[in-house]
Amino acid sequence: MIFLKPMSDFDFSQFMDSSIDSYAEEKVKAGNWKENEALEKSKQEFDKLLPKGHHTADHLLFSIVDAENNSKVGSLWVHCKVEAMEAFIYEFAVDEDQQGKGYGTRAIRELEQILQEQGIEGLSLHVFGHNKKAIRLYERLGFETTNMNMKKTLSTLG
Repeated sequence: MIFLKPMSDFDFSQFMDSSIDSYAEEKVKAGNWKENEALEKSKQEFDKLLPKGHHTADHLLFSIVDAENNSKVGSLWVHCKVEAMEAFIYEFAVDEDQQGKGYGTRAIRELEQILQEQGIEGLSLHVFGHNKKAIRLYERLGFETTNMNMKKTLSTLG
């Protein structure tokens, strides 16, 4: 059993440190950003999206907590567009050593319940194409592909 707990100041600080780094790495891996610019671009995007940190209006930031031992096993960041009755998952992470234990599935189910209680009717997210494990999880949870970007890297001719 898990529960979603609003992030404390301490948890938010840890979340920001790891999320900025992780997002920069993912953007480089996906071929969207160059390595030497990725960290700064990532910081800028987070500052733009969360100008008031975890108190930014319409953003829900949760720690995913194992109720049995009260330990944090991940994090979840959602933007709610109440007027559109839609929500978008900006980030969803289960700690690497806790993956494969059902925490991800239970966290999304709990989030769905919270959103439904707020009148939200749709939930969307972005997943990097190379993240096959996450894609399988989202498909199992009923998410469908709505858009797809594709890229081919061309080597320079010598």
